[in-house]
Amino acid sequence: LLVLLALLSASTSPIGKAIKPGLKPESLFKQAYPGCPTQKDSKFPQTVRVNVSIGNTNQDIKASLDVSSRSLAPWDYRVDEDHNRFPQTIADAKCRHSRCVSPDGELDHGLNSVPIMQEILVLRREQKGCQQSYRLEKKIITVGCTCVTPLIQHQA
Repeated sequence: LLVLLALLSASTSPIGKAIKPGLKPESLFKQAYPGCPTQKDSKFPQTVRVNVSIGNTNQDIKASLDVSSRSLAPWDYRVDEDHNRFPQTIADAKCRHSRCVSPDGELDHGLNSVPIMQEILVLRREQKGCQQSYRLEKKIITVGCTCVTPLIQHQA
């Protein structure tokens, strides 16, 4: 865990981006936060190796953007940026219309455009005094939009 924290704090620390080989995790915290004591808990593992690199980044982004405009429920992306989260930047979709679009480009009032939601996991950085920690957090994002028939409620 200390190695994970050291790697993540080193990547955002103003002290430097690189971790020098041979440094102990506790010495990284002393360098990054002078005056903060380090704590050891014999019941908790001293190191945890985590690979936070994202694989398969060679996917064709242009093709996915094309789908958002060609859809009968088109959407646009907005960027959600949070410097205390990993990943820091997440693309979030927003439906362009409340109705769907016909193949001719006209709004179809017989169909609704609704968001498609997906739950993802992110790392949230928290700083409490001298202690910096990361916790896993669920986040719901919109990945696109789809057409559905409207809900009809019959009144009695």
